[in-house]
Amino acid sequence: MTALPKPALPDAIRNEVVRLKGAGFPVLPLGGGPDGKTPLARLWTGQALPLAQVLAPMHRSGSRAFGVRLDGLAVLDCDTDDPALVAALESRFGPSPVHVKTPRGRHLYYRASGTTPNLRGEGLPVDVKSGGRAYVVGPLSERRDGGLYVPAKGALGLDALPPLRAPTGPLARPANLPEGQRHATLVKEAIRMVEYVDSAAELTANLCGLRDDLCGNPATMPDSELQGISAWAWKRRLDGKIYRGRDSDVRLNRLALDALLPLPNGPDALALLLTLIDKHGHLPGRGFALSFQGMRTAGLTVLSRPRFLAARRTLESAGLLRLAETHRAGSRAQTFVLTRLRCADDDDGVTALRTWTESRGV
Repeated sequence: MTALPKPALPDAIRNEVVRLKGAGFPVLPLGGGPDGKTPLARLWTGQALPLAQVLAPMHRSGSRAFGVRLDGLAVLDCDTDDPALVAALESRFGPSPVHVKTPRGRHLYYRASGTTPNLRGEGLPVDVKSGGRAYVVGPLSERRDGGLYVPAKGALGLDALPPLRAPTGPLARPANLPEGQRHATLVKEAIRMVEYVDSAAELTANLCGLRDDLCGNPATMPDSELQGISAWAWKRRLDGKIYRGRDSDVRLNRLALDALLPLPNGPDALALLLTLIDKHGHLPGRGFALSFQGMRTAGLTVLSRPRFLAARRTLESAGLLRLAETHRAGSRAQTFVLTRLRCADDDDGVTALRTWTESRGV
């Protein structure tokens, strides 16, 4: 269900926008996208927006969220509000006098110092955002999905920000990435970041910041190229095609749930299907052996042999598993491939599924 626009902009948020604008921080109206974090202004980079062009869209849309563009600023954007993580970051980069608690974690504000570390590459749940093509949701904001940005320490514009202390160690970003490596490097960065951003627009903004930091002549790599990379990476995320080993999601089509859950042995079939998707789902169309004894020995199933075979037959009957090659003694093992259900082209899109379940008395 889509949330209705809020009727008015609270004075506290309006006053904060006015205060930060007066203190020289470029601010921008947010409120687009499902979570309300996308800018409402089409052209928000370059010259700072006048105050009227920030407040008016917020009033019209009922938005209670605004962004702070990070000209001359650097923000450590933590996905989790873990005190140990925050302490480790401040020990490494210096204490930040301004903290804002976010719906997922915390923002730590600094002055930009020119060097941007790759904390995601170190396995930390932290993005480093900086530059005029990047922004964060401002303090006191309330997103459409209810997410709040609560000042937890100090105040932007009142407390002097120290520079982000240059990181030590081999993971500091190199400068002047050769032109022949730029596109491939940013594609890899997009794949690395796409599961941690909330929109393709946010991914593009992050890539623009990386482009500006990494490339000796950023102007020769247009924003349109980065938008294309972001759109490609975002689509792969939506299609469930971002595979990161054990740190990736297992994608299950809802039609499979509809087909299996009503059946008496549906939970067994569903458990087997999830295990097969986990092991083979990222290699669509490739055959694999399906041995009860092999899976039991590997600790991949706790089912008894009769329940395992019944679950396998259910997946085959439902159209979720197909025999690819029959067994031939001494030369060929029996192999299977995963398949998927598809909606019929009718009004409710489930005729084929309904026919299958009704034929089994469900």
